[in-house]
Amino acid sequence: MANVVGIDLGTTFSAVATVDQNGRAVIIPNDLGQPLTPSVVDLRFDPPVVGAEAKERQAAGDAGIGAFFKRDMGDQHAVFLEHGRQYTPVDLSALVLAYLKGCAEAYLGAPVTDAVITVPAYFNNRQRQDTIQAGRQAGLNVLRIISEPTAAALAYGIRPGLKPATVLVYDLGGGTFDISLVEIGPDALRVIATAGDHYLGGKDWDDRILRYLAAEFERQYGLDLIGNQFDDLLVRAEQIKMALSERSSVRVALDSQGQRGVFEITRDLFEELTRDLMARTEQLVESVLDDAGVSWAQISGMLLVGGSTRMPMVREYAARMIGHPPLAGIDPDQAVALGAAIQAAMDSTERQPAEPVYLLGGQRATIDVISNSLGLIVENADRSAYVNSIIIHKNQPIPCRQTRPYQLLVGQSRHGQLEVFMTQGEVTDPTGCAYLGKYVFSGIPRSRLGRVVIDVTYAYDQNGVVDVSAVERETGKPLQLTIEPLPADVPARFTRPPEPVAAAAHMTLYMAFDLSGSMSGGPLREARQAAHEFVRQIDLANASLGVIEFSDRVKTTVEATQNGKEIARGIDHLSIGRTGWSNQAHPFDALYKHLSDLGGNRYALVLTDGIWLYQQEAIQAARRCRKAGIEIIAVGFGKADQHFLASISSSDTLSFFTTLNALTETFSTIAQELTEGGGLIDPESMRRRKSLLARF
Repeated sequence: MANVVGIDLGTTFSAVATVDQNGRAVIIPNDLGQPLTPSVVDLRFDPPVVGAEAKERQAAGDAGIGAFFKRDMGDQHAVFLEHGRQYTPVDLSALVLAYLKGCAEAYLGAPVTDAVITVPAYFNNRQRQDTIQAGRQAGLNVLRIISEPTAAALAYGIRPGLKPATVLVYDLGGGTFDISLVEIGPDALRVIATAGDHYLGGKDWDDRILRYLAAEFERQYGLDLIGNQFDDLLVRAEQIKMALSERSSVRVALDSQGQRGVFEITRDLFEELTRDLMARTEQLVESVLDDAGVSWAQISGMLLVGGSTRMPMVREYAARMIGHPPLAGIDPDQAVALGAAIQAAMDSTERQPAEPVYLLGGQRATIDVISNSLGLIVENADRSAYVNSIIIHKNQPIPCRQTRPYQLLVGQSRHGQLEVFMTQGEVTDPTGCAYLGKYVFSGIPRSRLGRVVIDVTYAYDQNGVVDVSAVERETGKPLQLTIEPLPADVPARFTRPPEPVAAAAHMTLYMAFDLSGSMSGGPLREARQAAHEFVRQIDLANASLGVIEFSDRVKTTVEATQNGKEIARGIDHLSIGRTGWSNQAHPFDALYKHLSDLGGNRYALVLTDGIWLYQQEAIQAARRCRKAGIEIIAVGFGKADQHFLASISSSDTLSFFTTLNALTETFSTIAQELTEGGGLIDPESMRRRKSLLARF
């Protein structure tokens, strides 16, 4: 059986590890006997030289040295030129991986074909795909890509006897920063939320030392540091940073253009120079806690990963926030590689269960999350601008998939095609997103209605890599997919107003939830599930959804938006007691306020499980909405009054009395009718659907 390894492909240093026959994860030394290999490549040789020797030549200021290329992964325009040859970040990464593969084969005395490779948690789709490609170029079968904080938590959490814990993994590497909230249970290691910045790392702290000393030399002598002196300081800055982790001050001698100066940097000065960098990490930590809805008091400890976490400022921050020192027992430089090796061993054993080679104590399943939201570019409600519509929001467990309908006017489509510009990002502004590609679906059949519904599916695999597919709903026929290069004017084209073309009328719909005390427990859970299913069945390219909750008072939780992430968050935040406990209020005045002045198709979907105190007042307010052209769909269950439901709804067709178990199917049926009807409900079609629903 071929040996499998885990590889931490770092910005400044990389490492390779394996799990031995005793079930112990161990670092494999390189050919110099060192556990860490500088991620530096000297391209002047054939083959190129990787590691310590290349780093020495970098310090000497030699040309032809590739370094810090991990930060350029995913950038299709980044190239390193040497001897007339172009090297991409993928090529340079592959050289580092091939070197580590060779070190592992020499150490193990056997071929190495399979590997788990780590990436920053916040790497996007292109960066992850590039990492997989680099592994393949290095001759490795990449079992999976795993996030660096997840790997570190796995290395910490795999130890037998470890009690369940909720841990913050603070990973400050040489070029990237990640923070992950991880739940370590008896059977699984589950990532709850993650965030990061792949342009923030130890190198940025080094650069502050470099800039300070260069500025001080110029201020004192009126001269710049040039040539070898500058290149030498570029490397020495890292050494100064490391020294300041052990000492309170460091004296530095600088020579340039015949002048020599000695300068002192104290730890206090260093921390002042880098205070904003530290603050950036702290802000990301707070964003993760906010996304997860977790307080500091609920965290068991903070696991520090990456050599830069040895800085006292980081350790003091961890102790201050947690109330005790950071978690110990794992080398911050080696944790990621060790965790990757553990994951590789588990994957290998799972693939060949008949050969239980690895005996891992405390083995746990690893459940990671999506680090970036996934969406597509659509027109806004009044078709005056483009927006990014988020379909799958971040921090969902992977692998996962999401199908969303998309209405297409066949007569207006170009040669029966649907173009999807897929995005990763957390904002609605199209210029603030990363673009994964242009996906063109063809073979769309014509319809007698002049429009078709395309079910587009987005999927994240276990590597956090995205796949996309589409099916024409009426025939169930998969559509042919062509992935085209992004046009040169993307995203600039989305800053201009859309071209005026005939399109389906925009629909605006508010879901209004009766959240009186009787909805506590199971009813609220089912209502949330039904609402999420409703959103999944709606074409957000042509619809905006809002969320209202009411009991004794009325609260607009989410104003109508095309952002699936905001809608999902509003649904998840629905809670009992926030607007009271009984049924004194009704939602129709709020619905009138939100919908009466809008164009397009307007709907209110009202859910209730009980009898309202002021029914006549609610009925009058509902009639006012209907006179303004707002269609009201009423859904009730439990103790809801069926006659009252019919009184507030726009018609008998739009009045539903159901059971708690059938609530999700009811919401799904309504959404399907709205989507397939282009934002309109056909009475005959709805009656047929209700008849089928009655059998559920």
